[in-house]
Amino acid sequence: MAGPDTMPSTQTNVSGPPELKSVDHVSMPCRDLDEGIRFYRDVLGGEMVVQQEAFALFNLAGTRIGIGSVGCTFMKENTEYPHLAFVAEADQLSAMKDWLGACGVPSSDFWTRQGIETLMFFRDPSGNVIELFCYEGFEGSGDLPRGPARGHGNTIDIDALRYDSWSVPGA
Repeated sequence: MAGPDTMPSTQTNVSGPPELKSVDHVSMPCRDLDEGIRFYRDVLGGEMVVQQEAFALFNLAGTRIGIGSVGCTFMKENTEYPHLAFVAEADQLSAMKDWLGACGVPSSDFWTRQGIETLMFFRDPSGNVIELFCYEGFEGSGDLPRGPARGHGNTIDIDALRYDSWSVPGA
């Protein structure tokens, strides 16, 4: 039986890939769906649009983010990829860091690559890495610790961002 890469083409004049319309969603593994729903809804402010037995889908920052609890592979130690990255305005970086701290979610120190942009990492309860990226305007960005052109290198201890318990204040 022929595999997907050996199946005969039904088109004869293929000159390259077709143009894709848009990204529908990105899905991440989730150790506990109820916990993941609380995190993506109550901590990150996502609007849940689908909830099924082993999957939930959120609108978050103009992107549809799915979390699933069946057939998952989780990140190994000291890994940053794959991760979700969201753009944040300069004033929102500190606000998010404070909010995550109030929820008991550890986050990295702010850091930069070029002294202009500012980055921050944290994890969801399942260990998936989430990045906040500010293109410019964060006060003191030129004095932040510098990381490599790709990845976090040894700028932050990404494994120190793992945690077992958290809660939303007042919930």
